Amino acid sequence: MKILSWNIRGLGNPRMYLALKKILQVHSPHLVFLCETKLKTMRMNEVSRKLNYENCFAVSSIGKGGGLALLWKSETNVQINSFNQHHIDAEIVMENGKLIRCTGVYGHPDMRQRKHTWTLLRRLSGFSSTSWSCFGDFNEILHPFEKSGGNERHLRLITDFREALRDCDLLDIGYKGYPFTWSNGKFGPAFVEERLDRFVCNGAWRDIFSDVVATNIDTWTSDHCPVMMEVQTRGCGMNFNQRRAARIHYENMWSPYDDCKEIVEEEWSTQGRWNIENPASVFQKVAKKSMARLILWSKEEFRGRQKKLEKLTKQLRSRKLNRVQYVDGNKIKEVERQIQNLLADEEIFWKQRSRADWLKGGDKNTKFFHHKASSKKKKKKKKNLGDRKCSWKLD
Repeated sequence: MKILSWNIRGLGNPRMYLALKKILQVHSPHLVFLCETKLKTMRMNEVSRKLNYENCFAVSSIGKGGGLALLWKSETNVQINSFNQHHIDAEIVMENGKLIRCTGVYGHPDMRQRKHTWTLLRRLSGFSSTSWSCFGDFNEILHPFEKSGGNERHLRLITDFREALRDCDLLDIGYKGYPFTWSNGKFGPAFVEERLDRFVCNGAWRDIFSDVVATNIDTWTSDHCPVMMEVQTRGCGMNFNQRRAARIHYENMWSPYDDCKEIVEEEWSTQGRWNIENPASVFQKVAKKSMARLILWSKEEFRGRQKKLEKLTKQLRSRKLNRVQYVDGNKIKEVERQIQNLLADEEIFWKQRSRADWLKGGDKNTKFFHHKASSKKKKKKKKNLGDRKCSWKLD
């Protein structure tokens, strides 16, 4: 099972939406927790459907800030327990009927009010003794080395966070990737970055799941980076991660391309010997060769963009690890700009192709639209047959 958490800082921003869309396409998490969506509930549900997540529970933003959302796929059985502006607590039903608990947390951004977040965690821990994982933007660090740049963090604030986790029997599961999850964006000597986003879990969670690990995912938009946890059950119980053999099948997205049609026509015209061989065996042989060529063509046609994106994200991570952000941010901004342009071009490409398909198949819908228009016309005619006393007039 994969769980992704991200303080996205405004999902209404097209740049943020495109970044989230690409991250979800690449990693395919089963459960997604978002902080600071800055969206009302109805709008958040619309965005969830556009992202192909059938289920969404949203906490509406207040004014221009806040807003939480929990998104999940149809194969994941989720039940919401409680929520407010700083958390969404849910239970997931495993295939063997057992429950696990997941809580998305948004720590109070005001350090003077952060104690209320720790009080909330303690209260939530008392509701159930089941396997429990908390994740999100806690707005606090656990160790002094989780901050780089700026003034040192007050030890009292760090201690309060540690004590809250200890009281709840929650442990940080660590991370892979870049060590920090937030930055102030002030490139140069004033640059500050911290590890504010994380996953923590209790002992019961670690007893069920093996190889619990969180990954800090590279981002090029928000000042926070997404964090994803991927877990695998010990023994049986939840088989989200059980790999199945890849099923080779024809993709509908290939159909509008002339290259696709040419490949299929060429194979069927040159390979088919219907008068000599068994038609069933000929069909099988030709279909297999056609599919092999189509798969190679698809890789060249569509995966070039993905490889370029991977190359740019690696370049972005390399520059951050070399700490160029503490000297000059122009190099990082340039890579972020290239990534954003790549995603924008990809979005335009798919929209144009979608419109081309609609225009090409428009005449196929003529009968349907004609039927709808005729129905409206008939309804209007019937409506006009009645007089003001609602009695029918006969010719």
